[in-house]
Amino acid sequence: MIVIAEIGINHNGSLQLAHELIRQARISGADIAKFQFYDPYKIFGPEGSHPNAEALAQALTVQFNFEDARHLKRWCDEEGIEFMASVFDLERFEWTEALGVTRHKIASRAAQNVELCRRVLGTGQETFVSLGFWEEPGVPYDARNARYLYCVPKYPCEYGDIHLPVSFAHSVYEGFSDHTIGIEASLVAVGRGARILEKHFTLNKGLPGPDHVCSTTPDELAELCRLSRLMEKIGR
Repeated sequence: MIVIAEIGINHNGSLQLAHELIRQARISGADIAKFQFYDPYKIFGPEGSHPNAEALAQALTVQFNFEDARHLKRWCDEEGIEFMASVFDLERFEWTEALGVTRHKIASRAAQNVELCRRVLGTGQETFVSLGFWEEPGVPYDARNARYLYCVPKYPCEYGDIHLPVSFAHSVYEGFSDHTIGIEASLVAVGRGARILEKHFTLNKGLPGPDHVCSTTPDELAELCRLSRLMEKIGR
């Protein structure tokens, strides 16, 4: 079982908070602490554009530069948890290469960026790919190092909108990127054969930002790690 603590942008632009999130993710039992690196202008458009001006303004406050990313990687190494990042452009992909990551993540929003995905998958390193926006049959890339995650790109995602695979073992998915509130949906996915879980992580669900509400706290993440690994043993 691989459990990814999706810190994402829940650091709210604070390196101090990011460091504590890394520490708490490791204490809670996660295998990986993951961040999101992107150029807000490429994602949301130029300043003043409608209807994304508010999203752009918020995104500009939560993005780190390369030197910040270097700190994050070092702190993960010191804490004993794997560092990972979703990257949305080639420049930030090069950041992860320079930092010496051992695995990659391609977010749903980036899965149709063919040039980026081919570069990432071309490393030969294990790569988790969320398919939240993929609507075609099969999978987008025939790469042996791609491990696909089931995902519904709603924040938060209501239970009625999940529609999990009946059996992960008999689907193209090996895991679940969970945007629901709570850990119950992740545990259902484990019961259906998911062996990779990605779950947003925060220290306080009341903090400003779009992802805190559907994130786990340290206590919730610890329980998710404990139960999912127990279920995996039982199901062998």
